[in-house]
Amino acid sequence: MPELLKNPTVLLILCAAGAFAAAEPDFSGTYTTQKKHDSKSIVLRVVQSDSAVEVTRISEGKSNTNRFPLDGSEGEYSTETGVRGKCKAQMKNQALVLESLTAPPVRAGSPSIRLHIIEEWQLSRDGNTLTIKTEIKSPDMPSEVMAAAFPNNPWKEKYQRTDKP
Repeated sequence: MPELLKNPTVLLILCAAGAFAAAEPDFSGTYTTQKKHDSKSIVLRVVQSDSAVEVTRISEGKSNTNRFPLDGSEGEYSTETGVRGKCKAQMKNQALVLESLTAPPVRAGSPSIRLHIIEEWQLSRDGNTLTIKTEIKSPDMPSEVMAAAFPNNPWKEKYQRTDKP
């Protein structure tokens, strides 16, 4: 085996194979899932570039688009109900991590409650199944309140690609 490693062609092939295996996945595409608790589907349209991931979520005929910067900066974020916040994205190994931080408007006599949503996206080897693990955290809520408010936190959902990779 050591003699093979002295061959420049073998070394080139091994380096190319290593670079290919380490390449970051491209999550661009259209995905659909069925919500487990009802029959409504969610459609995700994803456009990934070197600088950002743009995600459009379509549910019950309503569309919501956010652009998550991949360069470490923060982007503007908006929930489906219009609550504004900040967002960012990063690649961690073969996963895409999307984070958003929102704080709904404060009502008279109510404290501000920030929600930190972390989504970890994983693509199957064939690129046809997208698994998203979602976790909601709040620095403003005690853990027992969080557990009551979000009893299945964190949770996973699977999406199927509906376009050809």
